Amino acid sequence: MKSVLTLVLVFALASAYSQAPAYNRFSVDGQFGLNNPVEPMTDSYDAATLNLFHVGLGFRYAVNTKFGLRLGFGYDNFRERAGKPDFSSDYSRVSLEGVANLGNMMDFQTWTRRVGLLLHMGGGYSVLTGASIEPDHIMHGVIGLTPQVRLTERFTMNADASVLANIYQGYTYDLRSSNGTNRGISGYLINVSLGLQYAFGPHAQHADWAILPDKDAEIQVLKERLEKMEQQQRDDDGDGVVNWLDEEPGSAAGATVDTKGRTVAPRDSDSDNIPDDVDNCPFEKGSPAMKGCPDRTGTSTNNSSNSASVIALIEQSEVKFETDKSDLSPSFKHMIEGVADVMKENPSYKLNVTGHADDRASQEYNMALSQRRADAVRAYLIEQGISGDRITTTAMGETQPKINATTVEARAENRRVQFDIR
Repeated sequence: MKSVLTLVLVFALASAYSQAPAYNRFSVDGQFGLNNPVEPMTDSYDAATLNLFHVGLGFRYAVNTKFGLRLGFGYDNFRERAGKPDFSSDYSRVSLEGVANLGNMMDFQTWTRRVGLLLHMGGGYSVLTGASIEPDHIMHGVIGLTPQVRLTERFTMNADASVLANIYQGYTYDLRSSNGTNRGISGYLINVSLGLQYAFGPHAQHADWAILPDKDAEIQVLKERLEKMEQQQRDDDGDGVVNWLDEEPGSAAGATVDTKGRTVAPRDSDSDNIPDDVDNCPFEKGSPAMKGCPDRTGTSTNNSSNSASVIALIEQSEVKFETDKSDLSPSFKHMIEGVADVMKENPSYKLNVTGHADDRASQEYNMALSQRRADAVRAYLIEQGISGDRITTTAMGETQPKINATTVEARAENRRVQFDIR
């Protein structure tokens, strides 16, 4: 049973981790802001420290609440600083970046669901163009920080500060000269912008703002439930009834109990205060000195009356079975031995054995099961020396319940074999 419960826990944990999270993963963002082409520049040329014109567009996929991927596009126009020689150049780029949600990593959501912080880093392809040169094809790396403020569940305002490092930049930003040191990192660009992000998808919130259950706490709860289930499935008093069904958890060792673990008196078919399992004559009143049998050395009794009484006791007795079983338990074997004794003492008796089943299978299956139960009792009677031609069997399946109910107790009563002496 413990292994079954362990499997239940494993599946529960797998389910907890595999369920699709209830947040949106996709978003699109746009930015507008400033740039500063730091270097390279031709001597005497320079660009404005905060040059207005940078625009950006990005598409982001959130792998989970902490990490994602972003495909970004950018365009910058560079102009001269006041008092410096005129120039105009354009810089376009596309980047693939990894995004880390630092806000979620640092548990910003525990005190606010309005402020966030992203770190993005990656690389891509860019091109520097202008009137006086052929397009300059450049590789670049980029890193940046993006503070966020949630406006609604769909819209987020953000600010971004990014630094780009160009690789193999062939020209200066002013386009007036070749960049002689264009190997390796040969140019830098700073972008500062404000933007807006829109999240789309079927859910009410985006991964940036989702508050997920504490998985460690969930695992602990599941472990506690498993421990409780294991405790309930134990049989601490050894009476054959598990703890969660046992209404008398402290039953004495060896005590006879019912299906709820309650101590019951041993079966005593002839009411002579000698339990059937130690009564050599379970259907005739006797004494302990005679091992449950009557003293047959005394005066004669009314045999007809005694026979009728014995027959009534036998026909009121039942052999009970476990669920889906036709095996005979030792206590019921002793009772059947008593029936055999009566049959031996009365050679004219014939016996019909009727098998029954509870309602927890198909009618066909229950009919066959009740027949096996009747056959098991007949076979044991034959082992005790009763001729097979004196014993017939009948299978009733679930058609004649002793108790017409579906409780555990009712079903236990319905799994039986009865006797009919003719």
